[in-house]
Amino acid sequence: MQKFFSSDLFALQRPSFMANTLYLIAIMLLYPLVGGVLLSFVSGGSGAAFSLSTIERSQLSSIRLIQAMGQILVLALPVLLLAGWHTGRKNPFAPQSLAFLGIGKPIDFGMAALAVGGIFLLQPLLYTITAAQDNYLWPALGSAGAEVVRQRDLMESFIRQLAQAGSVSEYLSVAVVFAVTPALCEELFFRGYIQQNYSRSISSGNAVVLTGFIFALFHLSAANLLPLALLGWYIGYIYASAGNLAISFLVHFVNNLAALLFLFVTEGGNLECPVESKALLGAPWWWLVVAGSILLFIMVLRRLLAVLQR
Repeated sequence: MQKFFSSDLFALQRPSFMANTLYLIAIMLLYPLVGGVLLSFVSGGSGAAFSLSTIERSQLSSIRLIQAMGQILVLALPVLLLAGWHTGRKNPFAPQSLAFLGIGKPIDFGMAALAVGGIFLLQPLLYTITAAQDNYLWPALGSAGAEVVRQRDLMESFIRQLAQAGSVSEYLSVAVVFAVTPALCEELFFRGYIQQNYSRSISSGNAVVLTGFIFALFHLSAANLLPLALLGWYIGYIYASAGNLAISFLVHFVNNLAALLFLFVTEGGNLECPVESKALLGAPWWWLVVAGSILLFIMVLRRLLAVLQR
């Protein structure tokens, strides 16, 4: 564990660290810019015709396509080209370039099952953090906290509108946009390239922590910063341990898909939370659930470590 968090490499690899950071900053600045440009096509060049809070039904397909294309063009494609540059291969899909990103290794299905199980065991803790922030932190911050909540609610409303589906084919397209594409592109970018490059100049543990925090910042949601960081740290640990992007993609995809399915069910009115979040935080049984899930999560981490050491 001490070696996992050691930083002995940093003095030797400082230029690599800075180059990686500058590339990261450039992409994070470029991503919303590209999104804005693409959205201008939907609104016909008029910003007034498009609003996050109200989306015309006729705009849904175009905006979904923009969501997917933005991530492919800004996150995935540059990473594939840079991997080819690192390996000296002109073909970004050459085996050496894919291996550089952690693609192509055989999948240990036992480890993949444990990793996916861990993401479900994290959910009670993530929900508790969100509920505690909503009931105590944001109200205590006054107008600043109210603005955080307003921005979060606006984005959630936007996502709910984009997730509207009236047919099986439309449900599938929504799943591709909100579950498959983000998992694939973000794992290529954050774990396959950014974390992997940071681990060349700082320790693997520090690379996981740094990349996970940047992953949370990338989503531009102060309300979800801590839950997203925890999620990023867990997926980063999986990638650092396995060196296999397919497993980190699977964990990310399952997390996204579960959230999307929950959205479909609640949006349809088929499921409502029977207990208010504040009452839930005051219920002893809920804290037993959280404690039990954390204990099982730690057991999963220990089991993953044992699998890797075989």
